[in-house]
Amino acid sequence: MASSDARKVSELLDDLANRPGPRVSLAEIVAVLGDRAFGVLMLMLALPNAVGIGGIPGVSTVFGVPQIFVAGQMMAGLRRPWLPRWLLAKSIARADFRRVVERARPRLTSFERRLRPRMAWLVSARAERLLGIVFLLQAFIVSMPIPLGNQPPAIAMALIAIGVIERDGRCVLIGLLASVLATAIAFAVVSLGAAAVWYAVTHVFG
Repeated sequence: MASSDARKVSELLDDLANRPGPRVSLAEIVAVLGDRAFGVLMLMLALPNAVGIGGIPGVSTVFGVPQIFVAGQMMAGLRRPWLPRWLLAKSIARADFRRVVERARPRLTSFERRLRPRMAWLVSARAERLLGIVFLLQAFIVSMPIPLGNQPPAIAMALIAIGVIERDGRCVLIGLLASVLATAIAFAVVSLGAAAVWYAVTHVFG
């Protein structure tokens, strides 16, 4: 996870948000990351839903679909993420991206001050491949039309990603626990919805 750019993630986000131009593309985000690996990219992709503004038009496409690509590559053990050109060309208004950064910055900078390398076994290369499975599951949940279902898995992914970036296994562990909770919430919502539909079919229209 070494990088030639020693800036913190919050500083990278500020740089992207305040650049000139009406839109920010996924290609621009990846270029700014340089040789930063999966953790930073997954964090950036999770932030819009994590801060609760994933409903902005275009945001779910620009930031949601790549999560599945990146998670799959983590599982495969790739050293750096790769995205196809058509996906790199996706963009959103820079003003919307700036809103994401402004809402995320206070908590992100607070996390950055508290994190430190620990519990290395949870941020090893082998562990990152397993974390890719967790990312993939949470990314699928985010992509599903579940009422209030986007934010919990996005928060879980953001916590895991921050832990990977800062080599803080405890943060990763917290993120894993959050992913279990997010999965349980999604399952409960889907189960209740299915039960309601079944009740309507059998008792109202039956």
